Amino acid sequence: MTADFIQTAISKSAKRIFSTEFTNAAAYDAIIAEITGVTNPLGLTEVELGKQTYKTYVGYFDPNTSAMNGKVQVTAYTRAEYAAAITALTGSADLKTAFGNGGTAETTEIGTEATWNVRISAKLGTDTFQISLNRDSMTVSGYADDATIAAVDAWADTKPALN
Repeated sequence: MTADFIQTAISKSAKRIFSTEFTNAAAYDAIIAEITGVTNPLGLTEVELGKQTYKTYVGYFDPNTSAMNGKVQVTAYTRAEYAAAITALTGSADLKTAFGNGGTAETTEIGTEATWNVRISAKLGTDTFQISLNRDSMTVSGYADDATIAAVDAWADTKPALN
């Protein structure tokens, strides 16, 4: 006799794409802090900040031609590390000399090459799910109860940055 798989749960996923992507780190971080805060607006019984990934490039430009001579990818796992890395790389005279003949260093933090992603594990009632917040979208995954997505959707509707 062979063993059969028996469905034990129904897992759903929903994605909201923002009309404008986040360009302001403080506004993005405020949304995360609100969700993960002690008095979170969703009434979550459990919430845990999970994996964070912030990526961008720092480009080095020739002072005479303004041509990009090189770029360095920045990948960090906290906002503080991300900001510190950008500051160090854009302020490094050695890197400016090596890549840009002493020119300028700029970040593409606000542009198509920058990605910010934060994952949050949460529980609403008995429903456990994940929220993934990116610069241009928010995904709610792993929920089973339609009341969960209704609560997240109603809250997101009150946040102009999430519309």
